[in-house]
Amino acid sequence: MKLVCLLAALTLLPACGGNSAGGTDSGIRGNALLGPACPVEPCSVSEPPYTGSFLVQKDGTVVAKVKTDEKGRFQVRLEPGRYVLASESAGLPLLKPVDVTVQAHEYTDVELAFDSGIR
Repeated sequence: MKLVCLLAALTLLPACGGNSAGGTDSGIRGNALLGPACPVEPCSVSEPPYTGSFLVQKDGTVVAKVKTDEKGRFQVRLEPGRYVLASESAGLPLLKPVDVTVQAHEYTDVELAFDSGIR
């Protein structure tokens, strides 16, 4: 009997952990770019990936800090609900607040555009 309980606990344990702010099968994922890349248009340089972090807020409270990888990609697990993605600080690069709705058992794809301040 003890062995059965131990096996059941080990089977359920992965569902309890992880570095997430919420659910196990829902959240947001996507890419972040930094632009504009040139002070004048037309620009022959593509916008580089944004490598940094941003905040995920729910009802005005920060629920996660998300870091992008070297290609600007990110993914974070979140419970279903409405969230706002925003800059960590008021300086550049700036991300204007982005409203995102996470559905149960789905990842919402998001493209983020961080303002480089180049004009």
